[in-house]
Amino acid sequence: MITGRVNGDLEALVQISVEDNRGNYRAFECVLDTGSDGFVAVPADIIQELGLISRGSRRTGLVNDTEAMIPVYLAVVAWRGELSEVSVLQTEQDFLVGMALLENSTLIVEVWDGGNVLIEPRQERP
Repeated sequence: MITGRVNGDLEALVQISVEDNRGNYRAFECVLDTGSDGFVAVPADIIQELGLISRGSRRTGLVNDTEAMIPVYLAVVAWRGELSEVSVLQTEQDFLVGMALLENSTLIVEVWDGGNVLIEPRQERP
C-alpha cells in the first residue's frame, strides 16, 4: 500500500524512490497524473544527477494538444514494495507518476486540501 496527500492545488501527491547510477535510492514527491499513460516523468537536472541511461525519445502528446519528441530514460523505481524497471520521460520541472505505474491498482483520493491518497494492489473479486 502507498499513501500520499492532496495539496492546496488539489494535486494528489505520492512518493517514489528512484535508483541512481551508484545503486542508491532517492525519494521524490510526485503528482499523480491520470492524463498520462506513461510511468514516471522527472526533470532534466534530476535525470542528470541520477545518471539515468538514455533510451532515445518518444513522441508524446502535450497538455496544449500538440506533440513533441521527449527524451526517454531507463530507471529502477521502488513501488509498492517491489523494484521495477520503468521508462522515465524528461520534463522541465515536474515530477509525475502516470497511469502505467498505477496499473492493477485501486486509487482512492480525498479531493480536498490535506486529503489522503491511497494506492493498493488490485483485489480480485469473487
